[in-house]
Amino acid sequence: MQDEIAVNYCQLAVVSTDPPEVTAAFRAGLGSTFTFLSDHDRRAITELDIVEQTKPGFEHGLVALPYTFSLYPGLTIHKIYSGWWFVGRPTLEELRQDYRAIMQKCRPDYEYAPPPKT
Repeated sequence: MQDEIAVNYCQLAVVSTDPPEVTAAFRAGLGSTFTFLSDHDRRAITELDIVEQTKPGFEHGLVALPYTFSLYPGLTIHKIYSGWWFVGRPTLEELRQDYRAIMQKCRPDYEYAPPPKT
């Protein structure tokens, strides 16, 4: 989806809690052209208050809940997705719809007319 997004003047970024060298290797392995950032010190997850509460006896340190944010220019939040597995993660189609809604609101030259209903 990274090529589709780039054509439409949108950008992706990933923040990982892995060490920088692991994050860089993962990015290279995926062939990603978008930004990958490392929060190995886990400062961002603490500041954003997205630390998962683990059961007593199952502590694994600070574990970040997975979040996906759709942002307007200027980094204002359009929509937030959160959760593990497929329950809380956005589908590619949901992200496409988010980008469409953001572009409609931000670009005066963007016009979208849905196909006629049959």
